[in-house]
Amino acid sequence: MIIFSDFDGTLTIDDVTTFFWDAHLTYDWRRELLPETYAGRVTPLQMIARGYGDLAQPPEVLLEAARAHVRLRPGLTELVALCRARAWPFVVVSHGLTFYIQDLLPPGIPIFAFTGTFEGGRWQVSLPDGMRLAPGEDFKSHVVADLRRRHPGHSTVYLGDGRLDLPAAETCDEVFAVRGTRLAELCTRARPFDRLDEVVAALEVR
Repeated sequence: MIIFSDFDGTLTIDDVTTFFWDAHLTYDWRRELLPETYAGRVTPLQMIARGYGDLAQPPEVLLEAARAHVRLRPGLTELVALCRARAWPFVVVSHGLTFYIQDLLPPGIPIFAFTGTFEGGRWQVSLPDGMRLAPGEDFKSHVVADLRRRHPGHSTVYLGDGRLDLPAAETCDEVFAVRGTRLAELCTRARPFDRLDEVVAALEVR
């Protein structure tokens, strides 16, 4: 079994990028950035690059705030322990930036996320080194498909919370969605959860 999980709002209670942008962007980014992305006219990478491109705060300032305010979802330690005990690959796949995900997560968890570099007083955002997407290809779905090819015969589980999780979730055998979120509404077969130990209880009987 391969366990794929979104990060912001799934492994955390708080969405980290939302936290940063609400604190520092000077415009209504929800109204300006989200509609075009949800309509498919702007990719998640383009949206994240635009938002962070307008953010002048360096990584050390953002990390200090994130460490103080961002809460990991209860049950994460148990989920990681179950996956390691069963030798199930546990992979984080996120439209967020690696620098804060890596800082907030327990060590040793593979992360597939956008790369952010802070130079000249602004952020530059790109795909992970060596990754190429075909025109119109979904980033998270690409990661899921690549891991499935590398682990043939493994069933796949996806954990998420947002509208942009849906394409990748739909390619997986089983889906868990944070209760009351957009993914829970859009993916009718998703099993809702509030705590990650609920996911652990469902998976450990396999």
